[in-house]
Amino acid sequence: MVQRQSILSGLPLLGMIFLCLLVGKSITVIPFPSLLIIFSLFLFIFAFLYTNLAMVVLIIAMLLSPQLTFGAISRQQDIMIRIDDLLVVIFSLAWLARTAVLKNLRFFKKFPINRVVLLYCCCCIFSTLKGVFFGSVIPLRGSFYIFKYIEYFLVFYLASGIIEDKKQIILYLKIFFVVFAIVNIYAFTQIGHVERVSAPFQEKSSEPSTLGGYQVLLLGVIIGLLTHTKLGQWKWPLVGLAIFTMIPFGHTLSRASYIALIPMYLTLIVFNKFSTKNILIAGLILGIAFFLIFKPENIMNRVNETFVPEYQENIPTVTILGIPLGASPSARINDWIDLFNQWTKEPFFGYGLTGTRFVDGQYIKVLVETGLVGFVAFILLIVMIFRQTLRIYKNSKDDLYRGLAIGFLAGHVGMLFHAITANTFIIIRIMEPYWFLAAMVMMIPQLEKPKALVAKSTEPNKEYIRNVNFLLHSKWKQDRS
Repeated sequence: MVQRQSILSGLPLLGMIFLCLLVGKSITVIPFPSLLIIFSLFLFIFAFLYTNLAMVVLIIAMLLSPQLTFGAISRQQDIMIRIDDLLVVIFSLAWLARTAVLKNLRFFKKFPINRVVLLYCCCCIFSTLKGVFFGSVIPLRGSFYIFKYIEYFLVFYLASGIIEDKKQIILYLKIFFVVFAIVNIYAFTQIGHVERVSAPFQEKSSEPSTLGGYQVLLLGVIIGLLTHTKLGQWKWPLVGLAIFTMIPFGHTLSRASYIALIPMYLTLIVFNKFSTKNILIAGLILGIAFFLIFKPENIMNRVNETFVPEYQENIPTVTILGIPLGASPSARINDWIDLFNQWTKEPFFGYGLTGTRFVDGQYIKVLVETGLVGFVAFILLIVMIFRQTLRIYKNSKDDLYRGLAIGFLAGHVGMLFHAITANTFIIIRIMEPYWFLAAMVMMIPQLEKPKALVAKSTEPNKEYIRNVNFLLHSKWKQDRS
């Protein structure tokens, strides 16, 4: 019996080795579609057997994976897919298969935001189908964007389904910080070579505000943990990482990110229940003093551009409170006005995802694409996330959980301000980490509940074998009868 169990426990490893060899050989002899199928099968088996490691791979891929042009297949040149898009789908299918085989596993756990998530998804789908029917949305393009929106919620439910204890939270946070350090080092190496730094694997036309938004989100989590948790040997590396991040952050020249940083940091101060609030206030004063003393030229010029009117053809200058704005903010505000006038013609359900022209601004985009119904659902979602996160922070008894909760709360507020002039809540490099962190925070109340009297199986692979044997045995008995 012992020998049989040792053979069975070694089968997954042998299978992984075989698939690695198969994929390696396939690279040289098999066309891309076939290779993609083989690679997907490999990842499916890997995620089914090693869910914890699969989440580590997903966290790494969020910022360190390239994007592929889907135009080669669909001839829609503006549709791009990324490696992490494929990972989310494959890992979700693997987790669904695992929940079907193993006991006491659920893909959708009960959270207060579930109904609002469902409502918002339904609004997006209905508005887009309506847009396809009336011709404002190209079917293939609209379908891809619907999946893109739903994909972020898949990340949330996938991560929340897999998280079972504090050790996983700590592991995932460490991976997040390692990836964050790599991204910042990469951005730092760009200084002096490009005008505005960006994240790895981004095209030249990509928005550096994506990197800035991601930095604001992770900085909130890092500062939240530093002010609430005894991190031991991780304390000073995280302090150094937070300070170092400000260098590439400044070189993003992203005004949306600069704006988001301020409310993010103020949230950490306002809602902090501990004496570390004084440290945060001192840090804010030192930061302001440092900025006023050195006055980084590139940042000052970027901020001043906002209020320097510059004539450009077909871009009327916008004046707010007697202050004329520059060409870029004026063009953005004029776009908002035009789209708002367009929304009044389809006020309730909008034009559907991709049903109108591109605009920088999450709120006007949601209003025009999904109408008033979808906009209300979106606002309810972000408000419920804020309220639930704040409640978790106030009620949690664990310092790590409190630090994570207030850090995510600060990052959430920062994203709300970042979204004023950027499409923050549909940017994949921001939203995948955002929803993964949201899952970690929303799981805190369940992780702090007393453990069940009946312990779960610590060997899920053996549980899987027992379930399969039961099914086979039941079928055999049925055939005999």
